[in-house]
Amino acid sequence: MSARVHLSLRASDLPASETFYTALFGAAPDKRRDGYARFAPPEVPIVLTLMALPAQGEVGRVDHMGIRLDDPALLTGAESRLRSAGLMPDTEDDVVCCHARQKKLWLTDPDGHAWEVYAILDDQPEQAPAPRTSCCA
Repeated sequence: MSARVHLSLRASDLPASETFYTALFGAAPDKRRDGYARFAPPEVPIVLTLMALPAQGEVGRVDHMGIRLDDPALLTGAESRLRSAGLMPDTEDDVVCCHARQKKLWLTDPDGHAWEVYAILDDQPEQAPAPRTSCCA
């Protein structure tokens, strides 16, 4: 399976965070939008998204974590495996989130951490995402 770990962080100073992660990964964000930056560095198996902190947000808070699959067809096997293990993921078949059309599964771990398993259907959709403070809201 070809996949990357996904981590979504809230940033109180998005430009400063972009500068820090550009230095850390040795690569600039591959996608920028108002209040949003995404890093998918070629040498590191991670997709890191930074979201500008809402007016009353929590500094340094992990918004959610996930696993990005390269092929939407892989979600079927992942969903079957999760359900066989007794987990009942919520599904979203075609949603615009983080400035991309996606198909995804949502789970919550025993401590309340949100996880998504997803694949991108269209990375440059014409439709803007609904305003939300996080993609798992």
